[in-house]
Amino acid sequence: MKIEEVQSTTKTTRVSAHTHIKGLGLDPKTGVANPIGSGLVGQEQAREACGLIVDLIRSRKMAGRALLLAGAPGTGKTALALGVAQELGPKVPFCPMVGSEVFSSEVKKTEILMEHFRRA
Repeated sequence: MKIEEVQSTTKTTRVSAHTHIKGLGLDPKTGVANPIGSGLVGQEQAREACGLIVDLIRSRKMAGRALLLAGAPGTGKTALALGVAQELGPKVPFCPMVGSEVFSSEVKKTEILMEHFRRA
């Protein structure tokens, strides 16, 4: 008797958690956040604040600086960061970091940060 491997018929592509986000969902004329827009729901004040950051970057008043989003787990920091990167255009890299990566005892913190800067 010969046993053969059965191939799955489901998709094997990996889907990220935030693939639905296409921007910050702001009104192009006023800069006010739409209640539901570009894959984001809620967080209107945070999205408007990120819109100000995008405007500063586009006007080159914040060029070459980093942006740190802080908050409790599950509050949408990664989604907002991805929205900012999407708003700035396809040439802007998005390299998400996890805190456990930075605070690993195996590698120095500066090495991890420099690796992410190189990747970006």
